[in-house]
Amino acid sequence: MNFSKQAMQDAQQIALINPTKFLGNLLLAGGLIQQLSDWCIRHDKQLLIVLDEGFEELFSGAFPAAQFVFYPRKALLPGSPIWAALRAWLKCIRQIRAFNADVAFNIEEDSVSHRLTHFSGARWKISSTTHRYHFGFNEVMDVVRSHRPASEQSIWYSFADVISSLGVPVLGVPAYVRLHLDSPDADRMSRFQRLGLSARHPLLLMHAGASKSYKQWPVAHFSDVAHRAIESGYQVVLIGAGARDQQVNLQIGTEVRRRFHLRNGDESAVCIDLCNQLSLLDLASLMLISHQILGNDSGPSHLASALGLSGVVIFGPTDLAIWRPLGEQTAVIDSKSSCEASCTRHHCRLNYRCLSDITPQRVIEQMNLAEESTKGKPL
Repeated sequence: MNFSKQAMQDAQQIALINPTKFLGNLLLAGGLIQQLSDWCIRHDKQLLIVLDEGFEELFSGAFPAAQFVFYPRKALLPGSPIWAALRAWLKCIRQIRAFNADVAFNIEEDSVSHRLTHFSGARWKISSTTHRYHFGFNEVMDVVRSHRPASEQSIWYSFADVISSLGVPVLGVPAYVRLHLDSPDADRMSRFQRLGLSARHPLLLMHAGASKSYKQWPVAHFSDVAHRAIESGYQVVLIGAGARDQQVNLQIGTEVRRRFHLRNGDESAVCIDLCNQLSLLDLASLMLISHQILGNDSGPSHLASALGLSGVVIFGPTDLAIWRPLGEQTAVIDSKSSCEASCTRHHCRLNYRCLSDITPQRVIEQMNLAEESTKGKPL
């Protein structure tokens, strides 16, 4: 038995340090964390999970037997008051150390999880990657993240290797975390209606923003799809968070108003912008009553896929085999053949033709195929 497996067998207090800021990553790893939680219950071990504070409301019910510490990312953003940031950081560290972990480990390759693991106070500290510094860890596992066998390229398999290397059996096939959510109650539905949600139209959610420029399908293409959907009787609901998403949604809204203001005096009835107005739990609830989603490679697209919402996700140069959504009802469109072999995510000689060459008509056709399978309303 190797060191990490023996440490896990001997441990009574286990800390998983996973404060990723990426929603998609947590959704993809969450099912495996649930298996870890179940294993801890069966073996009478205590589990602490460190998550980003932004995911508290949506995920805390997914791991009912675990204790939590939430990483205060907002307080630590550049420009935050230095003393407030220091207090928030020290409070987080104290909470982790108060758990008195025997084992602390991480499953991501980010510097935050490595620092928190170092300061955890655990007797045994385990890292899951050789690509970061090794000082201070009792063991560094060499988990393969890319160039895996063709049948195991999804990042889920990399996360699964971390869990299984610790001696925790991994069961089943790639799957998202199970989120225990109910349909929106009367209060939430009333709030949605106050925000402009219409009960008269099927809902098409659209996440047109992206965290990186190389993930951004042209805004004009999103506007074309929105126009077609509205003409077909849908209400388009623009979602997102942050200044980048807000600017993209503003452009789409402006174009919708330009195309419809002469014929439709109530543009809000057919297109509303809810950017920065929904919590993650609100967004998940909205997805439960929506008809379809169109989005870039992003966290909201993975959330929709995890919740079973039919949709189309557009990929640019990001490795589709690694980051593809797992839901069977989620279609993925890419056009990597449009670019040159020398193109990378950060350096494209053709101005990301792999994205711009994906036409609105191709997306609409794929969305209509999904509608045929659900006998819904075509665009």
